[in-house]
Amino acid sequence: MKWTNKGHEFDTVYQNIEKKDKFYLFGAGEYGEAVYQELEDKLSVAGFIDNNPEKQKEHYLGKRVFDLEEIDNENAGIIITVSPYTRKPLIQQLMTSGYVYNQDFFTMEIFMSVYFAYQREELYIPSISFLPSTKCNLNCEACLNFTPYMKEPMVRSWEIVKADVDMFFRCVDYIMLFHISGGEPFLYPHLAQLIEYIGENYRHKVHFLRTVTNGTVLPKKEILEACRKYNVDVTLDDYREAVPASEERFQEIQKLFKEYGIVYEINKVDNWIDLAPMTTDHSDWSELRLQKWFEGCHVPWQELRGEKIYSCNYASYAVVAGFMEEQEDEVFDLKKYDRSRMKELMEFRMGYNEKGYVEFCKRCSGYVDINDHIVSPAKQKERS
Repeated sequence: MKWTNKGHEFDTVYQNIEKKDKFYLFGAGEYGEAVYQELEDKLSVAGFIDNNPEKQKEHYLGKRVFDLEEIDNENAGIIITVSPYTRKPLIQQLMTSGYVYNQDFFTMEIFMSVYFAYQREELYIPSISFLPSTKCNLNCEACLNFTPYMKEPMVRSWEIVKADVDMFFRCVDYIMLFHISGGEPFLYPHLAQLIEYIGENYRHKVHFLRTVTNGTVLPKKEILEACRKYNVDVTLDDYREAVPASEERFQEIQKLFKEYGIVYEINKVDNWIDLAPMTTDHSDWSELRLQKWFEGCHVPWQELRGEKIYSCNYASYAVVAGFMEEQEDEVFDLKKYDRSRMKELMEFRMGYNEKGYVEFCKRCSGYVDINDHIVSPAKQKERS
């Protein structure tokens, strides 16, 4: 979205929030719990909403779980507290039932960001993607980090990584998800040190501290110990169909996670999207069309790198891969941040920037909601 009233883009949304006497959290799961824990002593949470009839029979965190049709919606707001990947049907359900977006119901990202900035004068960030390294032992054809296009992997020094983390948390009061990604994070030589540093200095600012692995690399003992000590959960990608030789290693990793008491989730999907940067050409699109494309993309991630936040993480990955130039108007330089720019940085994280799109939109087939380039997950490409 293009800035038209920088620092005030969400004034009306906050006014709508202020009109509500109570709120229901739509989604009685881990995100619902995280939002509830932050809000329970700050505003009136009347209960949860969930479409699962089994959950409706129980209380969750001491609150009743309702069917949408059961709630008292007079002066009540609804906060959607499910993953961005699964919320589209809930948004449609609410709109079909007559609820208006950003007036009667809000995504958790918008609600928490706006509420913290306007009511508490604190900077809340829903998530950030942080890549200490792009080094990976796989070479996936449709890798969203563009590993096959890199001549050499980027492996960042501990000093640079530490500076990024310190600068980020100097600016940010609270983040829902700090995601250490890659590349393959288990190959980064300072991963345990990174987890320990965040854990010792900033864990109180982070709800979910998470990393991910492709399921083919055994984590070192110090990584496992750090994950256990600082409550880091792990997404275990299941690429065994594409990489059959990884079966035994995949089982060994699960065994280690269980042995160390590490919370992990197996992520197995039927399809990937291909951003197709080498065959996509939107260079003749108008600015308005590019702005609509970017707004409809709904990419949920931004990247922290070089003490800057990048408007689109995939645009940032394209810069690192070497086939896009960095655009000054697509980054927020944290070195120039002060509290007077808090709402501006919050808006940037919510998708606003100077142009209303990024240059990479001209070479990108878009994120899940708009991309029809469907490919098999983790299909390997021969290294050149």
